[in-house]
Amino acid sequence: MRYTRYDIKKKNKSNFTFFLTIALVLVLAFILGTVIFNLFSPSNIKKGNTSTKNNINVVKNKDNKASSSNYIAIQRGIYAKKENVSEVLNSLKPYGNIFTVEDNGKTRVFLGIYEEDEGIKLMKKLTDNKVDNSKITFVMNKKDLCDAEISEIITAYIKVVNKLSEKDVKSVKTEEIKKWMSSLDKVDKNSSNIKTLNNLKEHINKLPKDLTKDQASKSYIFIYNTLKEVNNK
Repeated sequence: MRYTRYDIKKKNKSNFTFFLTIALVLVLAFILGTVIFNLFSPSNIKKGNTSTKNNINVVKNKDNKASSSNYIAIQRGIYAKKENVSEVLNSLKPYGNIFTVEDNGKTRVFLGIYEEDEGIKLMKKLTDNKVDNSKITFVMNKKDLCDAEISEIITAYIKVVNKLSEKDVKSVKTEEIKKWMSSLDKVDKNSSNIKTLNNLKEHINKLPKDLTKDQASKSYIFIYNTLKEVNNK
């Protein structure tokens, strides 16, 4: 009797161990499958290193009448006397690169041009530091591919020039923006802003290989005049 009882107990124990092993294998397989799926899911793939081709595709898809881009020129003030301008320029240097524009005998002093979100952040910083400022907003409506390319090129150019505002940056390479720009699709030569687009491309292609801090002002003035020209149409 003892022998029979012992044998049954051992058999039950073996069955329990077998089913427990199977259950653990299934659980581990499920967990491993979930991890692998999440790891390679498209939503988790990093998109920081977007290629030039992807940038071009963005341009192609932006010929939407409802779409637009907003840019901000941060204005410190308008001055009639040159001596007042020099004092203001020195006070703004810690915040970035400055440029000036002559307007009806007076001088407008600006602290760079930015995409709207970035511009608002800098304006808040200036206000927090008790530096008076205002903004001129330019709206770039993208009615067609020509307008979309103008907007994308201006955005890229602004990022290049704004890089020069960083403390440890002495110059910025321009080869990448030139290469990217040359790969854009040709637009309809009858587009209303085709002249603006061609002038923009010509300007960037003539930029030096290394754009330095002392050239930032000239670049900002060109961007300012381009945005003003498009907005006035």
